[in-house]
Amino acid sequence: MKKIAWQIGGFLLLLFLPLVIAGFVWSNPYYVVVSLLWFVFCGCLIYLWIKAPLDELLNYMDNLSQGIPLRTRLTRKDDIYGQLAKQIEKFERIHTSDLSALHGRMEEIQAILSSMSEGVIATEITGRISLINPAAAELFHLSPGEGVGEFPHKVFPQSELADIFHQIYVKGNSIQQEIIWPGNPERVLNLNLAPIRDEINEEIRGVVAVIGDVTQLRKLESMRRDFVANVSHELKTPLTSIKGFIETLLDGALEERETVMKFLSIIYQETERLNNLIHDLLDISKLESGQGEVKQEPVRLDQLISEIMLTLHNRIQEKNIELNQNLNATIMTGDEDLLREVFLNLLDNAIKYSPPGSKVCIESELVGDDIQITVRDTGFGIPKESLPRIFERFYRVDKGRSREMGGTGLGLSIVKHIIERHNGKVTVESELGRGSQFTVIIPYKNEILQSQDENHERKPEAFHGEIE
Repeated sequence: MKKIAWQIGGFLLLLFLPLVIAGFVWSNPYYVVVSLLWFVFCGCLIYLWIKAPLDELLNYMDNLSQGIPLRTRLTRKDDIYGQLAKQIEKFERIHTSDLSALHGRMEEIQAILSSMSEGVIATEITGRISLINPAAAELFHLSPGEGVGEFPHKVFPQSELADIFHQIYVKGNSIQQEIIWPGNPERVLNLNLAPIRDEINEEIRGVVAVIGDVTQLRKLESMRRDFVANVSHELKTPLTSIKGFIETLLDGALEERETVMKFLSIIYQETERLNNLIHDLLDISKLESGQGEVKQEPVRLDQLISEIMLTLHNRIQEKNIELNQNLNATIMTGDEDLLREVFLNLLDNAIKYSPPGSKVCIESELVGDDIQITVRDTGFGIPKESLPRIFERFYRVDKGRSREMGGTGLGLSIVKHIIERHNGKVTVESELGRGSQFTVIIPYKNEILQSQDENHERKPEAFHGEIE
């Protein structure tokens, strides 16, 4: 405003300068004084006339720049200031509308970024990170706001991710690739990076990366491939055997009765093996998909084990196995048919992989709010490196021995799924050459059963080849 005052003063000085000079020339001091006073008076009037609308415009623009709500309009006149005021008000309305639309759009984008399951990281023209959405922060274990304003190589040290950001910024090409992210455990990250370009001159203004954790997906794909390969192998082996013996019979061996009976017996065993495999596959598929209701009813564990002993009676006699029972808890809750399959598998494996004349023991007891059942043998044992994978489908410690004994490789996986459907867990402890111990823990849900169990205490029993 002072600059405007000086400009007005200069204008008036030029306007009245001839009059002042004329007064000096005419040697009339009163004329000079009157001219100077008139000059000051006119200058003040002009200054005030210009200052008032300019002050209003200045205040209006100051409020507009600070985002202060404007509740009053500028003074409406038909002069140049009035026209200027109308244009400023029009600009203000457009500006406010654009800001409102931009604010709404930013809120939408923020909501989208916050709800995305994939991580999003963006950098600006300087190469510094300008955005990290919540999914990305969780993926890389960053606190809210951490990493923003930093270069990627500082936020992701010792990782190729920072180099990929730099590569996109320099070359301007989009990249899609997977990287292994170090850690415990390692993770597989799927990266989709693209440059952010200026709409006018197509210059690169930054880089945006969409990052997804596909570790579980790749693990499932690997499991699917292994499953298909294992199933194909398990089906091919008995089918090849059956086909070979049938071809031998068709080529003329039908006349030899002893040979025919031997071949038919092998064909029957291989067919039974196929049937067991398909039965186990259907069981595990049903368990993994959560199909079927798991019953919650009282189950007499002692009776269940007695029935399983009858089923395994011939194997127990053949190997002269001593089967000991020490069932301190005899009543539990669960699905009797599924639990029968659990303990049949565990006891069958214990007998199958134990040398002749050895011992197998099954025990049960209440531990807190759970019932704990332990199946222990003194057989071949399991190597330490195989313990973490023992419950995987088709995993065998000794593939040759397992197939020779007729195992499908699915028994322990079925056991694990059944126990998990009962909200329990199964663990294994083993030492090579000294036997194995499988422990099943299931919640003891019914208080009434506990009181019944206390009234049905049983003494330790031994089962040695004969059914009493």
